[in-house]
Amino acid sequence: MYIAKGKEYNTIERHVNAPLFKRIFDCKTNEISTIKITAVGLYRLFLNGKELNKSWFAPYLSNPDEIVFYDEYDVIGQLKPKNNVLCVLLGNGFVNNNDFNIWQNETATYRSAPKFDLQFKIGDETVFESDEEFLVADSPITFDDFRCGERYDANLEIENVLESTSLENFGKPLIVAPPKGEIIKNSAQPVVAAGERSAVAIKKTETGYIYDFGVNDTGIPCLEINAQKGQKIDLYFAETVGGNGVDVRSISFAQSNPEYVQHDVYICKNGLQKYKPSFTWHGCRYAEVRGISAEQATKALLRFIPVHSAIGKICRFQCDNETINKLVEITLRSDKSNFIFYPYDCPHREKNGWTADAAISAEQMLYTFDAYESLRQWLLCIRKAQRKDGALPGIIPTAGWGFTFGNGPAWDSVLIELPYQLYRFYGKSEIVTENAAAIEKYFKYIEIKFNADGLVEIGLGDWCQTYTHAEGDYETPVEVTDSLTMISLAGKTAEMFEKVGLKAEKIKNFGKVLRENFRKKYVVDESLTVQTQTALAMCLQLNIFTAKEEKKAYAQLLENIRRQGNHFRVGVIGYRYLFETLAKHGDQNLCFHLIAQNSFPSYGYILGQGATTLWESFEEYERKEGELQRKDGVKRIPSFNHHFWGGVLAWIYRYIGWLDIKSEDTIEISPTMIEGVNRAEIEYSRNGKSVAISWRRTNEKLQLKVNSLGFKCILKHGGKTILPNGDSRFEFTIK
Repeated sequence: MYIAKGKEYNTIERHVNAPLFKRIFDCKTNEISTIKITAVGLYRLFLNGKELNKSWFAPYLSNPDEIVFYDEYDVIGQLKPKNNVLCVLLGNGFVNNNDFNIWQNETATYRSAPKFDLQFKIGDETVFESDEEFLVADSPITFDDFRCGERYDANLEIENVLESTSLENFGKPLIVAPPKGEIIKNSAQPVVAAGERSAVAIKKTETGYIYDFGVNDTGIPCLEINAQKGQKIDLYFAETVGGNGVDVRSISFAQSNPEYVQHDVYICKNGLQKYKPSFTWHGCRYAEVRGISAEQATKALLRFIPVHSAIGKICRFQCDNETINKLVEITLRSDKSNFIFYPYDCPHREKNGWTADAAISAEQMLYTFDAYESLRQWLLCIRKAQRKDGALPGIIPTAGWGFTFGNGPAWDSVLIELPYQLYRFYGKSEIVTENAAAIEKYFKYIEIKFNADGLVEIGLGDWCQTYTHAEGDYETPVEVTDSLTMISLAGKTAEMFEKVGLKAEKIKNFGKVLRENFRKKYVVDESLTVQTQTALAMCLQLNIFTAKEEKKAYAQLLENIRRQGNHFRVGVIGYRYLFETLAKHGDQNLCFHLIAQNSFPSYGYILGQGATTLWESFEEYERKEGELQRKDGVKRIPSFNHHFWGGVLAWIYRYIGWLDIKSEDTIEISPTMIEGVNRAEIEYSRNGKSVAISWRRTNEKLQLKVNSLGFKCILKHGGKTILPNGDSRFEFTIK
């Protein structure tokens, strides 16, 4: 039974306090006892003053019209015979956030005040559930929005409320309708804290004090202050600073509305006090604190607690090139800080599960993190979001936005790319069979959408191109990237279907027909008519050309790169194809140069600009009058924390670390010399298997050491050698 405090919910203009529910009960203490709970919104669960939440935020975010996840807690040993105090604090979460006509959340059919359902069980018997025996009161949280922030008035606190049996100021809840979605147990990794940061510098401004935490990250603030009653403290969070404070331009879509930024408010009581928000998190490097005195502005006043899903790190890499080491570091930070429940696009202004971002990053994320359970659960949400005709939205979960903008094959590819990569790394057939019907439905949808040329042109193209352009003005036509993406997806689908015993002939034929249609239109006189780096690299990687055409196309690709001053000129679709194409044609050194050089655009450039996470797009910046400005004059500044340019990490692991993961039990090691790197080490472990690869170049000698336990390791050097378990050592002469 779902209960709520009332029917009112937040708007930008009107704020409703987060409700606190409470129940006092007696029970047996020596038997197996559990609490099952879910919420539409977010919850914090307390028993006798102690928080039970496994995850910093719960439950797993979803569209409650489609699916709702519940958590289960074992509470044996935490109960008393008499006067147990059970409390539930509710936040608005995804279902009651204060968007105003951006992603249509304000008109969502599920929009409501937060509500929850709970059962307390001893053994298999339900002793009680959420009903009118629970009582409810306003909490000190006067406003909460998981994008905009939280406001807390410490003077509204009820003393010892989580442990006291007093029910003063508590009233009856409202029995409300349950959500429409299927109720399923949560199996994803929880959101956890990852240490704590103190400010590396504090700067006085006209309006307050800026706390610099050294790196861009995702987390929550921890405020500790000795204050007098009524002192109001405003906390603003941002990725950059301007002339007079933090710069919120990269974190706001609604620059005319000052409420739509990362802004926490704390109203003090008397004495020493601590505060951490309950139902929001922030993406930032800087926090501007307003309303404090010079004496209060110490490092101890404010700390930052990074949070992300508990996707354990399973790969470690290091080499003797500091540019590459730094790039790996900021990529990993981008991956973790953009993974709360599922991969999303940025930790501040959106927090949306953009499908392309996850599809593009899937390989490199699975190289580095054990994210199987979280991604498997998100795939369930993706299947639930798919329409009957097979269409997918650009963001998941969604209130309905993203079917007419923000999607298309490169974005929809998440439905195929995630199972493909998960099966490759884990070898579990369930991940393919669970998604097979949805994948087949999607291919039928695309077939219906074929244009007059028998090609595909839907939605977004080569997004965030590395040159000045108007939004949607793609150098590589959408028809090209969409059609080639579908050819790639057909090949991957057929491959994984066959491996698990599913029929793949229709998918193979789909890819064959599309390839023929593409060649008919775009390959003329043995040459590709679209001479962009993205188009050429995609065609080369996907075997669109004949052998004669391929040689010509690769020469054209190299010439294009030369004309760009030896820089890449691609978007987030094209760059992975470009890097892999260059490497597979033996031009690893050129690819390394494109990545590591200091001039714009490159990864080396953003590192030189002080990047501590990957940027949403490669842009040139300069400081004017203390503010960061784009050289192209565009006022809106993109996010400085996106993960979809992180596919470079897979390239680094493969061509510098020499770790090429072919399947859940097979690894290939291909020695590749790159000028600028003379030593590298990589360690990878999963499911009880591990491999450590280290190599060193000295003069004309190469020393290689491999320690493998459980993996089939194949050394590719002058043939193929299957390495035994344990240590293997080699020395080669470099030609």
